[in-house]
Amino acid sequence: MKTSNQTSNSNLNTNFSTTISNFITNFFFGLIFLCLAILTLPSFAADKYCQKPGPGATGGKTYDIHIFGNTYKDANAKTQMAQGLTDLFRSLAVGDRVKVYNHNATGFNLSMDQCVPGCPEVSFMDSMLGGSCSTEVAKRDRKTFNQRFAQAAMSDINRDGSSYDIFKSIQDLNDVYKGERTDHVVAAAISMIPDGINPTDPNAFTKFYVTTVPNLNIALEFPQVCTVGTSPNSEVLKFWKEVFALKHVKFDFKPCNKE
Repeated sequence: MKTSNQTSNSNLNTNFSTTISNFITNFFFGLIFLCLAILTLPSFAADKYCQKPGPGATGGKTYDIHIFGNTYKDANAKTQMAQGLTDLFRSLAVGDRVKVYNHNATGFNLSMDQCVPGCPEVSFMDSMLGGSCSTEVAKRDRKTFNQRFAQAAMSDINRDGSSYDIFKSIQDLNDVYKGERTDHVVAAAISMIPDGINPTDPNAFTKFYVTTVPNLNIALEFPQVCTVGTSPNSEVLKFWKEVFALKHVKFDFKPCNKE
């Protein structure tokens, strides 16, 4: 038979074990919560700069930038791509949302989704009272944003001369939207040159068209798309106008930096 002291000690041991168990459990879940909070900080930091279109807003557009880096093989094409993306980058305003899609032979992924950092313009009185946006923090965040955009833009550039399927690239762009309407600015950085074709040789395009296009199984319904770094060669434009006319596709090759 247990004495009262033994019972008391047993209860103390049980309470102590329960307290320790609760402490460990709470500490464990608290640690998980802290880790999740830290991991989500970049998203909150990115979202705080987003603006909605309207009076007083410097930005508010959403840009879907699709980069088909694997379709740029030669040095001239890569230069055109880099210049086109630079011009597009310069047109971004503070508060615009930028979504960068990287496309390659296996599909695509969303590599960046962030709003352009910067403090919105405020009135003299608001600046005197002090706003919630720190100019120094915004400058630091903008530098990080610029670096992320450059990395996303050039990550899948064709560096080893690997082959690609230009029709698959076009289909991948279509598959992102699947016929749905969007009010986003949709930009496609794509050479539009079929792999292995000399863009200045009309005979090469003719042969490629005859052997490939009639049996082409492709279904396209794009939103309005502007192009970045697309070959300006007349033979390239002629080829795609004939392809899209045959497949009843609307695609006007309007460069993104042209109104």
